[in-house]
Amino acid sequence: MESNPSHYLQFHQRRYQFLLSVLQRIGQPPRSFTRLLDIGLSYQTLQFQDAFPHATIDTLGYFDHRFTGQLHGRHINFDLNHAADPAAWPPLPPYDIVVMAEVLEHLHTAPTRVLACAASWLRPGGALLLQTPNPVSLGKRLRHLAGHSPFEIIREDPTNPGHFCEYTAADLRLIAQQSNLELTGLWFRNYFGPRVPLYDLACTLLPGQLHDGITLLLRKPHLSEPQTAPPGSAGK
Repeated sequence: MESNPSHYLQFHQRRYQFLLSVLQRIGQPPRSFTRLLDIGLSYQTLQFQDAFPHATIDTLGYFDHRFTGQLHGRHINFDLNHAADPAAWPPLPPYDIVVMAEVLEHLHTAPTRVLACAASWLRPGGALLLQTPNPVSLGKRLRHLAGHSPFEIIREDPTNPGHFCEYTAADLRLIAQQSNLELTGLWFRNYFGPRVPLYDLACTLLPGQLHDGITLLLRKPHLSEPQTAPPGSAGK
């Protein structure tokens, strides 16, 4: 849990804005959604509630008591590290959208099981919106060149252990395919902290996928569609 909420909000505000922009695109008629599950209760949940007052917005994961009394929907306590066992998955009514933003890297369970679990809470044709940090970003490559690891040591707090594993875009494409999810959108963005124009320009011009954050939009196939989805193509 972050020690300085104000600093945390400032650091992640542009990421929240990008999340909202993708959700607003998904929510345009005739594809508007009425049920959303936010895995990983945090400040973005409150922003979702403000932006989509017509929708039922539930949350899942560890409960954060800072948000007591502020949530409009239901909270489901469930540790996604238990996703390896399908018998442990909470049976939930289907959602139009599941959001899992900056969560996957905090889990030590196989990501294919985590995405399969999340997809089980989606209606056929529903969307999984996933955000993760980019382990091969320009900033992390520069830290490696300087002789420093860009990855922190696992913390002792089991509710906030840090990052067990970060996944490249190629990793995420493969994980999505193995989880029978179709990749319909893929974006690379620098949305952590304040904007640094020269850094943004370098990430855009240099070869490789160098931005700090990766956002994916995945779709659960309809029942009549093949259950093994090929890797999707997407734009930056």
